[in-house]
Formats: sequence, structure tokens, C-alpha cells
Amino acid sequence: MSNTGILVCNASTARFFRNEGCGKGMNLVTDWEHPDSRKHEGDFITGSAGRVQQSYGHGARPGIEWKTSPKETEMQHFAAELVDYLQRSRLEAVFEELIIVSPPHFLGLLREKLDDPTRKLLRETLDKDYTQETVSALVEHLGDMFCRN
Repeated sequence: MSNTGILVCNASTARFFRNEGCGKGMNLVTDWEHPDSRKHEGDFITGSAGRVQQSYGHGARPGIEWKTSPKETEMQHFAAELVDYLQRSRLEAVFEELIIVSPPHFLGLLREKLDDPTRKLLRETLDKDYTQETVSALVEHLGDMFCRN
């Protein structure tokens, strides 16, 4: 395998590496931080609006409920940003094959946003959060993937 792109990410941080063959390690191309994905749900609420006085149901506490939570929305935005980068990189021939390493939920968000041509280059996925690992530890964890035919 040669010219492999490796995206190591979670919902709030990501690093994109390139590997140019078995035993050649990983070279960092770019990285991202998305701090809004780290916020707690309450951090997205401003002011006291959202609850309304109703005349029904003793003890009922109606309020605005989101179909998708603000935190989930931020994760989706970050996933879309990363997928956009992957798709542009594919068009620029930055990689011929792709490996994505991400926790299961965020990996699912990425997969659902990938276009078909980029998805076809997806060699492997690994549902782990290795975002805090050093490059040498990542090479140790992922090195076998670079040497498979």
C-alpha cells in the first residue's frame, strides 16, 4: 500500500496523516480543534427563554426541545468539515486509500457524510479514540494496516 491518508479523530479534535508505504511511518499533514463539541448541553442555552407558562398538567414543564441537541449538531458540523477536507484531498490526489480511526458514534457521523468516490477509497476503519496518542504510538497501533495487501 502506498499514499494512504489516515484520519485520527473524535468529535472535538482531529489529525490527518499520510503514509507512503509499509514501514514508512506517518507524517502529519494537518490538524483541527473543534471546542464547541466539548461543551455540555447547558452551555448552549443562553438566557432563560425556552419554558412557557401553560394552563394544563400540574407539574408539567413544557419547553423547547430540539430534534437534534446542540452538542450533536456541533459534532455533525465538525464531521462535515472533516469529510469536506477528505473529499477535497481525494480530488487533489493527496491519498489513494483512506483509513479512519474514530470512536463509534463519530465514525458513524463521518461515514454517513462521505460521498461515494471517497467511500470507495476507505480501506479500513477502527472504532477507537487515539486522538491523544503520540505519532510513534499511532504507528505502533496502526502499522499493520499499512503493510496489508
